[in-house]
Amino acid sequence: MTKFEYKFVQIDVNLSPILKMARWGVVVPGEKKPRDTMEGVEAYITQLGHEGWELVATISGSEQTGIITRAILFLKRPLPENTGTAPAA
Repeated sequence: MTKFEYKFVQIDVNLSPILKMARWGVVVPGEKKPRDTMEGVEAYITQLGHEGWELVATISGSEQTGIITRAILFLKRPLPENTGTAPAA
């Protein structure tokens, strides 16, 4: 039976309907400065894919105005066979 490890990633999104633009942000473990562009967030998620992480679910959150301000990504990847422990991330 395949065993999995899981990771949760929170992405902050600040949309401005007036300016028709968004500010993105994700805190990457080990990096001092958050990635603050859509391209930076996309590069991090792509990196996770190359490391074997698979997106399995998302939850979006919004403020009282109904504008989405954050998303939580749920990812999983198989644990190596015969170890039963998570590989170093």
